[in-house]
Amino acid sequence: MLSLCLPKLSVHALALFLCALAVDVACGQAPSTRLLPPSWEHVVWRLDQLERENAEFRAQLQSLETEAAARDCPGCEPGAADAWPVCSDPLCNDDGRALFYRESQRATTIDWSGFIQLDSGWIAQDAANIAAVGDIEDTTGLRRVRLRASGRLLPRTSYVVDLDFAASGHPSFRDVKFTLHEQPIFQNIVIGYYAQPFGLEAMTSGRELLLMERELQFAFAPFRQTGIGARGTALNETVSWFYSGYRYPTDSFGVSEGGSGGWGFASRGTAIPYYNEENNSLVHFGASYSFADPGTNQVQYAIEPGFFVKDPTSSASGSTVPVFVDTGNIPTSYVNVGELEFAAQLGSLNLQAETVGAFVEQIDGPRLAFSGAMAKMAYVFTGETHAYDRQEGIFRRVQPTEPGSFLSLGGGAWEGVAAWSYIDLNDQNIQGGTMQTFTMGVNRYLNNHVKFQVNIVRALLDDPDTGPSAATVAAFRAQAEF
Repeated sequence: MLSLCLPKLSVHALALFLCALAVDVACGQAPSTRLLPPSWEHVVWRLDQLERENAEFRAQLQSLETEAAARDCPGCEPGAADAWPVCSDPLCNDDGRALFYRESQRATTIDWSGFIQLDSGWIAQDAANIAAVGDIEDTTGLRRVRLRASGRLLPRTSYVVDLDFAASGHPSFRDVKFTLHEQPIFQNIVIGYYAQPFGLEAMTSGRELLLMERELQFAFAPFRQTGIGARGTALNETVSWFYSGYRYPTDSFGVSEGGSGGWGFASRGTAIPYYNEENNSLVHFGASYSFADPGTNQVQYAIEPGFFVKDPTSSASGSTVPVFVDTGNIPTSYVNVGELEFAAQLGSLNLQAETVGAFVEQIDGPRLAFSGAMAKMAYVFTGETHAYDRQEGIFRRVQPTEPGSFLSLGGGAWEGVAAWSYIDLNDQNIQGGTMQTFTMGVNRYLNNHVKFQVNIVRALLDDPDTGPSAATVAAFRAQAEF
């Protein structure tokens, strides 16, 4: 405000001087010696001096604003007063413009996004499979209906509120968190209800999966819980890390359950020893670890064979696709889960693999060991590649070079996927069954907002009570993002 008032001050002073002089003359009095300067040259000299002082104050004020912006936005580069300087994520708006210090104090920013997934599935079972899991009906429905609000509270504080209107509870929370960026040592501090750091597929968004559902080893991931964690990168973003402490278990509204223990820890680290940005080729290694002391003194592992519309692990969901393997509730003191992952990309070819081991300290029973694994291969026939997020250590979806048409085979991007997965929930006194799945898939990326997926899943179940059986699932998904 000082810099804006200085020009007005010099004009007002001159006007006052002239008015006083005019009044003295009109009244027939000699001009006041208190107001009248020695000469007009002195008046001009004084005005010039005031303008110089004003310019100096303006320069000092601009310097202070630049220093404040640099302090609150370390990634920003100074720019002209009427231009937005360049800034790197996470201190930028979506269009890459830097957040001015003075703008950041005025209002919270908000960006709306979301996506819709409509799934249909047809299931064929042999007699032994019907005896093991029941006669499964064909089903069509909304798998996910997500609405997401995100933005910034301050230049170094962001937030996310992500709701799913198709999940059990209608709606229920997905990611509801805020993040403190650019923190000393911790880099980024995450607080709220979010996916705990564990595994390549678990950390990949449901709208960016190569297949319609995550593979069988996902059953062991702690996934979304309420907690506080820190994430960051090192060595020029060739290494990423994420560790978190959380309440366990928490429901789909982020509320902890049980009164005994009820806490956990999860961590994940990734490294890319080889990365060629020109042809988008890389090699990725990762490892995860989770410890949990369940507040309910029990743990359960269960999963379905690669397709469902409603949550099969929820008794209120009315699911028509049940879980195929299930340990039931196991009285548990604590659980240790470890994971190893590998991925490689050579242009349009993408390879991924994971293996998981879960070790359950059973109450009044022997220690248990369960395992799961998966391997998959994807190839984009139209030449595009999956972008790699170096801060998160995950792959993003394909962005078509040219948009396509629904009724035309040209344009857009075409991708083929093949996958195998395995899970073993049998050990000691717990016989939850074993299962393998073989999946073939085709992904059609119509543009940056619409994707279609077709999956054929062959599930081979070995149930402790009914023995070996098989089921085949043909599934289709239409996905739209906004």
